[in-house]
Amino acid sequence: MDLRQIKYFIAVAEERNFGRAAARLHVSQPPITRQIKMLEDELGVLLFERTHWGVRLTQAGEVLLSNAYGIRALVENASDRTRRVGRGAAGRLDVGTFGSGLLAIVPEILRRYMAAHPDVELALLNVPQALQLEALRQNRLLITFDRYLPDDADLVVEVVVAERQVLAMHEAHPLARLDAVPVEALCDHPMILARDARHAARITDMCRANGFEPRIGQRAADVVSGLVMTANGLGVSVVPESVRTLQLPGLVYRPLEFKSEAHALIELQCAYRRGETSPLLAEVLAVVRSYRCEREQRGIDRHAVP
Repeated sequence: MDLRQIKYFIAVAEERNFGRAAARLHVSQPPITRQIKMLEDELGVLLFERTHWGVRLTQAGEVLLSNAYGIRALVENASDRTRRVGRGAAGRLDVGTFGSGLLAIVPEILRRYMAAHPDVELALLNVPQALQLEALRQNRLLITFDRYLPDDADLVVEVVVAERQVLAMHEAHPLARLDAVPVEALCDHPMILARDARHAARITDMCRANGFEPRIGQRAADVVSGLVMTANGLGVSVVPESVRTLQLPGLVYRPLEFKSEAHALIELQCAYRRGETSPLLAEVLAVVRSYRCEREQRGIDRHAVP
């Protein structure tokens, strides 16, 4: 029994006539008659009784028809899902992320993606970067979002946004009285840095470019724990603009004024395997690039938000 025989059988059963079934399927009648005879021989039963006006189903034919509808539905569903997966409209999207990007930008990108691809199953892995990259290389992630992603030969790294940095501090901090804080004003205040050496190096370079060494007050495992320390008055934190969406009691944000724009911006990036051909990846990258273009056109990543 094959799918063509099932299709021919259903047509004859519904039309009750070989000629009308052939016309409906846009084929000649002999192939349909031949395939139905082969099906009856294979099953060892008569499926149709011939009458003067056409054919009618036997009891065995009635049983086969009820199952044939189910077989056709399964095949159609499998075909449709296969086509949808093939064009990136269905399947499972495994995404890695960590840190400040998870507070606003990555969720917005994923919301836009899921709105356009409701049949895709989204799985989010929130782990430090080393584990993200391991999972990416092992094909357990399709794409990852983070900062300071490595420029490795087996990966493609794209900038998602380049956003301005702002200063977070306790509302009673002396610098909170300012509408905007010059970077050099941080010289006398302890700063909370991430344990990540790349973040510490970036902040150190920023301070040195403005003529002072940073006073390191605390080290934080991630941006949220750093902001909790900041909200409790343990120091000030230089954070990406999007982190302002995280509001804690006693925590305020102020724009930072930079002498050089080279230190004003910090990038959020995405990485994926070089040569990856997944339609799911193509679709999510289209959303990422549209989001980036939209922000650039609106000037969000070039000007401080007051």
